[in-house]
Amino acid sequence: MTKTIVANKNLLMRRNDEQKHEIGIDPDDLNLVMEVWIRDVSFFDIQKAAQEMFNISKDGEMSLNLEGYYKYAFTNWVVRTNPSLSTQELMKLKGYVGEQISALLPSPNELGEMMSGGFTKGGNK
Repeated sequence: MTKTIVANKNLLMRRNDEQKHEIGIDPDDLNLVMEVWIRDVSFFDIQKAAQEMFNISKDGEMSLNLEGYYKYAFTNWVVRTNPSLSTQELMKLKGYVGEQISALLPSPNELGEMMSGGFTKGGNK
């Protein structure tokens, strides 16, 4: 089987487009929605997100910082919303709305898979 070197470099790069999603904001009124645009994540995005998610102490103990991970993800991968929300407003979302947005982002488990080669397993949304 002859292998072919890729000619189109764009196949190697993260997509520059953003995926638009419509999410519900109230479980009791499914007609109330907002729009959220999420950008594709790169290899180095995953590395930076991991730095926010894992805390390593001086004695080598590792702990999980989910707040750090989600702050990074919301402020770096959510590129815009309708209605337009600032970074500070994204940090103040009620639980239900934040949960809807977080479902669009790589989960902490997916982040771990991506760090160990999961990009090739389709772990990248």
